[in-house]
Amino acid sequence: MPEQLKDIYQCKVCGRFIESQRHCGTKAAFIIDGERRLRLSKLMSAILRHIAKDIGLNVTKDGWVSISEMVSKIKQWKPENYSWVENEHVVAIAEVDAKGRFEVSGGLIRARYGHTMDVEIPLPEDNEVSVLYHGTSSSNLKDIMEQGIKPMERRKVHLTSSLEEALESARRKGIDVVILEVDARKLRSKGYKTLKAGKHVYVTDYVPPDCIRKMPRAKIAKLIASSSRK
Repeated sequence: MPEQLKDIYQCKVCGRFIESQRHCGTKAAFIIDGERRLRLSKLMSAILRHIAKDIGLNVTKDGWVSISEMVSKIKQWKPENYSWVENEHVVAIAEVDAKGRFEVSGGLIRARYGHTMDVEIPLPEDNEVSVLYHGTSSSNLKDIMEQGIKPMERRKVHLTSSLEEALESARRKGIDVVILEVDARKLRSKGYKTLKAGKHVYVTDYVPPDCIRKMPRAKIAKLIASSSRK
């Protein structure tokens, strides 16, 4: 099923961006529809993670970009598809994002994880999480079990505390999905930090093979069956 997102509204009382038409007991103001939200969200991710410098945006060493400059650049770069974009659309998408991909501070925005650009995002350590997951395909399994999980083109290895998100990630990589369980305590004992980057997303520099266990196929099958009923 194609990815779909809900429309975004803004509460006229508290100013919060929300996905429902009413808030604080009153009708909320419409901000952006789900189709435009999806397109702009993907473009924001691409810019803030990968190509901001390539398209001429100023990027701080910790990943911040001016929202106004980014909106102006988007309109110049892709006027046929994004002439309608305003600052409030960017802020609304960032604040409502379910995975916590973005961070807004004043008039600045950055992606919290997923970068290939040379930036360093300060993230909090989580020394309590015990199990994390990594979704992949069977074609990658042999190399991972022999060499561990590497950042590849990204700056960090991305893991999740959510089985549903691990399954979603695995499905993007191939039909024959594999979910790997990562012993986060053992990972930290080897000197690798587990940094919390989003609602369920964690990043680390590398995951050695002896911290990884393949989830049984029966458990994955139950997870797939459960997700298909939602």
